[in-house]
Amino acid sequence: MAVWIEDTSGNYLQTLYVAESIAKGIFKHGETSTGKWMPGEVRRPAALPVWSHSRNVLEEDGLYIPTIKTAMADGYTGATPKNNFILKTRIENQDVKAFDVYFEINQTWDWNEYWTNNKYPDDEEYKTSCQPSVVYKGTYTPDMRGKPVKLIAIGHGHYSGKDGKIYPDLSTLTTALDIAKDLSFMVY
Repeated sequence: MAVWIEDTSGNYLQTLYVAESIAKGIFKHGETSTGKWMPGEVRRPAALPVWSHSRNVLEEDGLYIPTIKTAMADGYTGATPKNNFILKTRIENQDVKAFDVYFEINQTWDWNEYWTNNKYPDDEEYKTSCQPSVVYKGTYTPDMRGKPVKLIAIGHGHYSGKDGKIYPDLSTLTTALDIAKDLSFMVY
C-alpha cells in the first residue's frame, strides 16, 4: 500500500507512507534458492503502479519502483497494516493549503473470474498481481481542518504496472475492493 499527496492540479508532492517491501526492494518471501522462503530482492511494478509513476523516479532498469540502492527513507516506510490503523504524518511543504490524498492498495495473487491466472499468460508482472491495485482519493481544502475527509475508490492501476494511469472502471474488481474499508484522513 502507498499513501501520497498531490496538489489539486495533479502534481506529485510527497509520499506519506509506503509498504516497506516496495520502498526497500526486499520482500520477506523473495528468495527460494535454499528450498524455503527467505527475504530477497524483488521488485513488483504491478503492485503500486499509480504511486510509483506519480513519484516519477525512473530507475536504471526503466522501472519506477525503488531498488535496494535507491530505497526510500525509513520514516516513510513500514509493514502493511493487517487491520485498522491510524497513520500520523506531516506534509513537508507547509505552504500547501489544498491537496489530494491518494491511497493505493493491492493484494498479490488475488484472482477472480475476470482477472484469471491465464488472462495475460506471457506477462510475468501481471501474474504477481492479478486484480490490479485499487486507488482511493480524497481532497482537502483549508475549510476542512479538523474534519474527516473520506477517500473514495476512483479506479485501478495498470494490471502489470506499465503506466501510472488511473483506470476508472471498477466493475471487474471483486475482492480487491474489500481489502480496505472506510478510509478517511483528517488534518489538524
